[in-house]
Amino acid sequence: MDFNINTTHRYHQEGLNTLGWELTVCNSLYPENTVLRSILKDNKSFGRLLYEFLRRYIPMDKINKVIEIGGGYGYLMKDFLHMDNTLKITMVDISPFLLKRQKETLKDYKLTYIEKDFLQIEEGFLEGFHLAIMNENLGDFPTVVDLKKDFLKLSPLDIIDPCLRKIKEMFDKYNLLPSEGYTFNFNMGALEGIEKLCMAGIPYIYAGEHSCEASPPDLLKPFININSTGNPERISLKGHDEYTIKFSHLKKVGEAFGYKMIRGCFADFIPIRFDESIKKILVTQGRDDDVAETICYFVEDLFKYEFLIFVKNC
Repeated sequence: MDFNINTTHRYHQEGLNTLGWELTVCNSLYPENTVLRSILKDNKSFGRLLYEFLRRYIPMDKINKVIEIGGGYGYLMKDFLHMDNTLKITMVDISPFLLKRQKETLKDYKLTYIEKDFLQIEEGFLEGFHLAIMNENLGDFPTVVDLKKDFLKLSPLDIIDPCLRKIKEMFDKYNLLPSEGYTFNFNMGALEGIEKLCMAGIPYIYAGEHSCEASPPDLLKPFININSTGNPERISLKGHDEYTIKFSHLKKVGEAFGYKMIRGCFADFIPIRFDESIKKILVTQGRDDDVAETICYFVEDLFKYEFLIFVKNC
């Protein structure tokens, strides 16, 4: 086998005991007194900002049944419940540690918790949900690494390896394009997860993660340091590796199932006060002090992380 499959299953099931090693954008905005909230145009937590943003595209007042896949510490759903305490929420997570934290965070609410690999969830279980959330966890799903492009020229029937055959079938089904270069990486698990949600016909889906295709707007390119390769890139973390996401592939899946697709970056719903003090921090790459460095990395992340909103066309 000339390729590798990067999986985080064992880490999340047995080794994970903190998210401190991989501070998410959601978690970083949760404390009310964090310096990061002070640079926002609207001093609110991640979940509240996202909920208000989704209102532009989704009739949130008609949303009742919500499923979150990979709920972290539960902060996002706590924010959603603050906005609408009538929501009926199901949390699906592969990590027993994170499910425990979610139950602590959401102890004042009645939710359903399921400990299971989402890719193993039966398709029928997903019927009836109005909204699915996958935030900052698509990079945890299996990624096939160091694929040589030769097999893409073959018919699926001529490919012996079942993994390569599945990938070839997905490339053909969704008219996908590989990244540049002789070898490439493929977010197979992320695509399978999105495909599962689309096949279930869930009317609205939100997915957000670190992108391998991100680019800041032209006006901010002198201040934001992003060098996207277009190929899912490895992020080395404590005890495991994750991979950035090729969002153009996820978008193709949604379009194939008849969804209207809205794509953007986290800065679209977490706008910052781009004043002279912030410009100075970005120009100096946060070298003045630890606070400036934290702000610099955070602002860059707002443009490195992309989202997709899937709206089912009736």
